[in-house]
Amino acid sequence: MKTNRIFNFKRFFLLLRNDLLRNYRTLPIAAGAVAAIYFISTIPAIFFSSGSTTQDFHIGFYPMFLFIGGFLLSSAAFSEIHQTQKNVAFFMLPASTVEKYASKLLLTSPGYAAASLALYYLLSLLTAGIAAIFTDWSFPIFNPFTHKVLTDIAVYLVTQSLFLFGGLYFKKHPFMKTLFAQFGIAVVLGVFVMLVLRIVYHDFFHGTHFFNNYIFNDVVAFERLVPTLSTIIKYLFWIGFAPYFWILGYLRLREAEV
Repeated sequence: MKTNRIFNFKRFFLLLRNDLLRNYRTLPIAAGAVAAIYFISTIPAIFFSSGSTTQDFHIGFYPMFLFIGGFLLSSAAFSEIHQTQKNVAFFMLPASTVEKYASKLLLTSPGYAAASLALYYLLSLLTAGIAAIFTDWSFPIFNPFTHKVLTDIAVYLVTQSLFLFGGLYFKKHPFMKTLFAQFGIAVVLGVFVMLVLRIVYHDFFHGTHFFNNYIFNDVVAFERLVPTLSTIIKYLFWIGFAPYFWILGYLRLREAEV
């Protein structure tokens, strides 16, 4: 039992392989669904339109698959722990809690991002070939190494941690409940910030004192504060957001196992 608390690479890779094999039917179906949506969106335009398109098409189209597909996958990653028929088998797997969590995290985060890049590149390559053979329309091949695409992937790697935690926390409809919870928290934080600003800069909101020196100094101080707050939020997002929800997710999985 003691060894179950230790991260073992051999055991971890066996668990990773097991997770992939258990979804060997789901993954091709999901890839086929993505391909169908992609071709439904592009093939009619190729045959019934003339001209050419640019990389802007992919810049707008790829993030939709990256975020929507990744968030749905992350939300469903731990669905088996909420099912009586499957949770016992999952918890009895000869692996530690860290290994179980890390396996799902690796598959839904960098694993999914890499797979989505490869699949979308192949789809764009196939579409470009169809356009070149059957029409005069020049269709671009997806370039996965642009700054916009890499930034989208970085944002996904951070934000998907929230949906992975949501899949552990909510038993039913985790994707929608995570979205609603996120919206609710955003509203509460927004109201809180507005109340704080209203209290701290009370005179600023009072029209009769808008032009006095005190208010002018407050406005200047506020304008100087905004870039600082923006920098702090960026650092919190890029450094603290994902680890925070990783820790919460791990603790939630440990709680479920107990």
